Amino acid sequence: MKKMILLVSMLAGVMTFSGCVDDKESASVTAVREAKAAQLNALAAYSNAQAAAQQAIADTENALREAKVAYETAKAAEKQAQTEIAKAQAQQAMAAAQNEIQRLANELEIMAIEHQIAMLDLQARYETALKNADDQSQQLLGGLYMAYQTAATNLLDAQQEIARKKIELAKLQAGLVNSDETSQMLINDQKRIIANNEQQIAEWTAMIEVFEAQKAPEEAKAELVTEKAALSQLAQDQKKALTAANKAGQEMGEAWSDVRDQKYSDLAQDVYSNGFAYLVDEDGNNTGVSFNDYILLNSYEATSLGKPVEATVNTYWFRTTDDKGNTTYTAVMNRMIRKDVSKTETTAPGVESTNTYEAYPTYYYQLNAEGVKAYVAAIKANVTKNEGKALEAANKALAAQQKVVADLEKAEIKDEAAIEEAKSMLPGLQTNVNTAKAALDKANAQVAAIQTAFDTMAAEAANWTVTIEAYNAASEAYCDAQFVYEKAEDAYGLQDAKVYALDAVVRGNVIVDGINMTFDQAIEHAEREIAKAINTISAAKQGIANIEIAEADQLKALAIERLEAEIAIAEAEIPALEKIVADTKAALDAATAAQAE
Repeated sequence: MKKMILLVSMLAGVMTFSGCVDDKESASVTAVREAKAAQLNALAAYSNAQAAAQQAIADTENALREAKVAYETAKAAEKQAQTEIAKAQAQQAMAAAQNEIQRLANELEIMAIEHQIAMLDLQARYETALKNADDQSQQLLGGLYMAYQTAATNLLDAQQEIARKKIELAKLQAGLVNSDETSQMLINDQKRIIANNEQQIAEWTAMIEVFEAQKAPEEAKAELVTEKAALSQLAQDQKKALTAANKAGQEMGEAWSDVRDQKYSDLAQDVYSNGFAYLVDEDGNNTGVSFNDYILLNSYEATSLGKPVEATVNTYWFRTTDDKGNTTYTAVMNRMIRKDVSKTETTAPGVESTNTYEAYPTYYYQLNAEGVKAYVAAIKANVTKNEGKALEAANKALAAQQKVVADLEKAEIKDEAAIEEAKSMLPGLQTNVNTAKAALDKANAQVAAIQTAFDTMAAEAANWTVTIEAYNAASEAYCDAQFVYEKAEDAYGLQDAKVYALDAVVRGNVIVDGINMTFDQAIEHAEREIAKAINTISAAKQGIANIEIAEADQLKALAIERLEAEIAIAEAEIPALEKIVADTKAALDAATAAQAE
């Protein structure tokens, strides 16, 4: 969340030294010089890490753009495909692009965690270097560093949030999210807004309480020592929670790899991918065998047929109609959608924040044994009805013509011309028989391939279930670890606000978001921010209510429209955030250089 930027203002005294010059540097001078070098090195390391993280985000966004182009190109190729093989190849390219978009989503999440851990280490390194400096340097540089560090964090958080929203948008546009998940994604975004604003209210309130107490600078200075110690402990707690979340994220990634390595996974994708899947052999080559050649397998999400009585949003099913017009819907696979975990955490007395964190989704498709049996029986019946009857008709036509020839040849008065004409039709009729037989053989081979695929899935089902359960457990552990971190982050943010405010009281002046204010003005500013946060929370709650009553076909358009608007707004704010970073960094650099002289 965006943290408040609270800068402190003070006058630096000028110290004049006199005395004789000694060629040999004293131990005290050496210590000061080394302290300055340590500060500069720590500050450079922090700045470099920020730049590297920003470059990594830029690289992710570039890769995302390429994946989106690949998906759209493959989608267009699929629509224009003239052959089944070409269509299958386009669909495989679409699936590859979808997988790349999901990989980038996972990568961005882990990258953000790892960067946060690194930043905590580098922040501690600078603070340690600062402790070796004199008291005056600690006061001046400490305040300026906090301003720069907060500004840099706000900027990077904003850039990561933009990248996250761009990935969510790409997933929507690439068909990786269905209506239930779209609804939950929109609701989660609103919950995230509520949680962030509740935290901001708590932080601004803490600052107001410090300013209203009107403590003398010396009293505030003594309290500041205690509160900084508490902040340091909370920073350690935050780092510990981050490290645990990073480990849980890596374990979830490994569990996901195990899922993708399963034979069942690929076969399940063959069944449901884009509604028109083609089986591939062990080398990944397309076989031209489709589950949908005779009876279409439907995803409720992908069809306009209406919701069958037996089917749900989580079902892949097929429809058959008998000679009397009776229609039957039968489920072949049931899709289990991930569960989102919501928890309520108390971040401050009287302040509750509901945070929803999502593990990245995988679809758990479980075979319906009776449905599979019915589906295979239905396509066999279709083969018999279509290809089988076509061969039967071709054989009858050939036999009938052969009888015509035989009858003409048996006639007492042979009509040679008629015999030759009748015989001339036999090769074409034989070709029809051969063609029909080849079509039947191909159809039977397709049915056999589909049966083999389902048999393989059934044989792998137990192992698949174990693998999915392991992934689900790892996902939930990751969610739990994220909640622990978020709670630690909230606690740190609340304490950080109090330390900032005490720091301002000690120095006798406060600058909020670059504006020099009196304490009364700062209180009024904080109250306005609290009022805005309350209004934002109210709007977010109304947004959730609207999402919950929206129709399925409205959700995707709503989600895309909202994400595009949020991305545009967030990107428009980046230049201002960059200026604050540049200004605070320049102030810190100037003060550091002056101290080194």
